[in-house]
Amino acid sequence: MSQGLSIANNLLANQVQYNLDVNQSALRTVTNQLSSGLRINSAADDPSGLAIATNLQTQADGFNTAVQNVQNANNAAQVALGAFTTTTDILQRIRSLAIEASSDINSNNDRLNLQSEVTQLLLEVNRIAQNTNFNGQALLDGSHAGFQGAQSAFLNITANTALATNGAKATVNGVNYGFLAACAVGSSGNFNTTPNAKVTGVQGTGGKATVDGTIELQVVNTGISIAVQETFINSATGKICTSTTLFAANGVIKGTGTTTKAGFDNVKITLGNFTTADVGTTAYIKVSQNVAALTNPANPAFNFQSGADEGDVIQVGIQATNTSTLRISNINLAISSANNPSLGAEDSIGQVDNALQTILSQQALLGAVVVRLNEDANNDNISAVNLQASESSIRDLNVGAATTEFTKLQILVQVGTSVLAQANANAQSVLGLFR
Repeated sequence: MSQGLSIANNLLANQVQYNLDVNQSALRTVTNQLSSGLRINSAADDPSGLAIATNLQTQADGFNTAVQNVQNANNAAQVALGAFTTTTDILQRIRSLAIEASSDINSNNDRLNLQSEVTQLLLEVNRIAQNTNFNGQALLDGSHAGFQGAQSAFLNITANTALATNGAKATVNGVNYGFLAACAVGSSGNFNTTPNAKVTGVQGTGGKATVDGTIELQVVNTGISIAVQETFINSATGKICTSTTLFAANGVIKGTGTTTKAGFDNVKITLGNFTTADVGTTAYIKVSQNVAALTNPANPAFNFQSGADEGDVIQVGIQATNTSTLRISNINLAISSANNPSLGAEDSIGQVDNALQTILSQQALLGAVVVRLNEDANNDNISAVNLQASESSIRDLNVGAATTEFTKLQILVQVGTSVLAQANANAQSVLGLFR
């Protein structure tokens, strides 16, 4: 239907005004986007896009913060590893002093002087364990030990003697009779018992179960026969006991029992075929007691938040590394027996060896955690970058396309303004009818 001249409604101007408003609104939007660099500035721009982009940004921020957490944890681990290194150096020094004290060329006074240095070094081990911390969090005093697994009792033949002759028997059923200590094993089920549990017939330890200590076997000439004399030193108390029983060649020292053949510390020893030519030779067996598992509910392990989500943690427990937990607090180089003035020093070597293994195990565990933390940090960085890229593809503005749109809208607004002016002037043509 055609439209005639009208002055009540300027429909032509109204249409132009409408298009002009649309273009100006679009121009405002594009201007806002260009000035912010974002395609989405409010929920009205893209409701679902804004929700997705915000969630992605939250995850990316979480991973970036987790990287910082990992770095802090890494720094704490490096502090602990440095303390472990120092403690290891101290233990190696104590071991050297124990080896020096084991030589009979030293007098008892010499051993007392060496013990003076050992005592000070043990105090330093305790100081390091007590005072090593990161940001106020103690690292080596056991306050963050967490669960520590049980350790079964074990033994090592630390020194043995190859016998001058082994007769017709060298190895029988896996037992090498060519050595003084042909075989040494835990005696039945009693070897792994809890420390201080009652076990009948264990000589020299007050009827207790397996404890830390050293067994010395020495071939002696009694004047009547050639036999082995067994001596035991308790590492915790320094008590030395010598067996009242002398053991013959190819004999067996029972680890437990009520007979006179019962031995020390639940260790069953099979002896080799020694002769007069072997008098004076010795063998040493280091025994380490069972250690029960520790749950440490009051001393939980460290939790390192290494990821962006709840529960995304790495846990590590660091046991105390003082002289008590390392079981070296009673080292005494000056302890001696009637037959061996350096027995305390010999036992100290074994004690330090076990302590070094404990420290090295802790170092290995913590070093492995550092490797894991570094891998976790790499993963966090990669995740953060990828998430940020995903968020950017949703939220960020395509500046090239937006600039083209901006130019187009500018021209449309300018043209629209000019056309609106002409449309408003168009109604004035009605006045020509009155002439």
